[in-house]
This record gives sequence, C-alpha cells and structure tokens, in this order.
Amino acid sequence: MLQISGITKKFGKKVALHNTSLTLDKGIIGLLGPNGAGKTTFLRLLSTFYVSDSGDITLNELSWSKDTEKIRKTIGYLPQQTGVFPSLKAREYLEYMGILRGMDSGQLSKEIPSVLKEVNLEEKADHLIGSFSGGMKQRLGIAQAILHQPSLLLVDEPTAGLDPEERIRFRNLIKRLGKNRLIILSTHITEDVAMTCDQALLMKAGAIEQFSSIQEIISLAKGQVWALETDLSTYETIKSNTNILITQTSILEENIIALRYIATEPIYPKAKIAVPVLEEGYMVWLNKK
Repeated sequence: MLQISGITKKFGKKVALHNTSLTLDKGIIGLLGPNGAGKTTFLRLLSTFYVSDSGDITLNELSWSKDTEKIRKTIGYLPQQTGVFPSLKAREYLEYMGILRGMDSGQLSKEIPSVLKEVNLEEKADHLIGSFSGGMKQRLGIAQAILHQPSLLLVDEPTAGLDPEERIRFRNLIKRLGKNRLIILSTHITEDVAMTCDQALLMKAGAIEQFSSIQEIISLAKGQVWALETDLSTYETIKSNTNILITQTSILEENIIALRYIATEPIYPKAKIAVPVLEEGYMVWLNKK
C-alpha cells in the first residue's frame, strides 16, 4: 500500500504540488489533468527524482525520506521522454539498464527473456532499437521499468504520439501488468483512463482529488450533458455561447450537425439529455470553481 502524507513541492515561489495526502492500493490508477497541472512533478516525487519540501511517502512501511535506496528497488518508471540507444539491440539495452540497477548476470538472464515476452518483443531481442516504431520503443521502455519486478510502476504520458493500433496494444499491456502491482498512469487523454484504469486522481494547478471509481467521475456530469442535431448557423451560435461547453460534434449530412454539450440547462428546445462519458465528467470537474 502506498501512503502519501502531506507532501508539498515548490519551485521558488511557485507551488507545484499542494499539501497532498492519499492512500493507494494495487491496481491501475489514472492520473488525469491538463498540461501544466503538476502530473510530472508528482511522478518525479514518487520516483525519488525530486524530494518533497514537506511530508513523507511510504510503501509497505518503507519511507521515501529514510529508505530511499530500498525504495528505488521497488519502483519502475517510464518517463514521458524515454532515453533509448538506437545503436543497441533490445537485449543489450535491458542488460545495461539492469546493471545500472545492480542486477547480476543470473537475474538478467532470467528476467530479460521474461519481460521481452511480457511486452511482446521477444522476437525483437537482437534487433537494433533504431529500427523500432514509436510503439515498440514504448513497450521496450516498459520492459526496462519492470525488469526488476517493481511493486510500484509509474508511467508518464505513455500513448502520446502513438497510432491507434499501438495505443490499444499498450493499454492491453498496462492492464496485464496491473494485476499484481500498483500502476500510476499519468495522461491528459481521458480515453486512456476510461479503457485502462480502476480508479483515478484528477489534478489541476498542483491539487489532487481522489476518486474511487471511474463511474464516480462520470456521475459528476449527470443531468448536464445534452445531445442536439441542428443546422450550421445554429451551431455557430452555440459555439459562441459561454454557458455551453461542446464536447463532441459530427456532420450527419450537408448543413446538419450532431453535437453533445455540457450545460446546466438544455437551452435549446430540441436538446435531449444524454448519458455522460468520462471526458464530460472530467470537464465538469475541471471547470468547477
């Protein structure tokens, strides 16, 4: 169990993470927030790259402030920008990362084939990383992060820039890995959280709110999502209405547009109440004062 107790982080006068306390157990937890919310700062604190200005973090009674080296052996981290070596083979890269973690040759000979199989790269073990697609590099990044069998896995914006097929493959991988460890998946893509996570942390301006289920976030938009089919001129009027937040549009036929929007009232007589999705619950939360 991960226990976060009153941690804060400042950079000069800027507060990047406000007084934060959370209790997190095994499973996949989405960390969802806009760019600049503080998600990467939070992950870097958890990874021990940053040290908090106050408070402490514990994992199974090990303390971030007192047992730093032991903690690092229990953490796997895939940062937003993965540093790989294009001239190395996948196996060589994992050997290098394992040596940096203090793993011996016996451990490496056992774990490298296992993790390559886990991320579906076993047939690419002796291929140069420079020949890999973006999705393959991300999966190799996960392989190095789980090489030492960590109990806490931190993943920062893993699907950014991936094509739809690789994004689905990566989500399925994360779901498999989350069966026996705690994974914190940081993203600004609501679909990644909806398709992958059991719980979520919503973050804005350095503050985090914990939700025990995805449905709990979706429920925030209950009674505030409307579906409407209208002509182009009316749609242009709707776009300029500051009391409306459009979440989805599609063209049905020439001059007819279907849209979904968030508002406390239907506003337009033909609008019908709609069942909200995660993105809409998140937008309601994000725009509340």
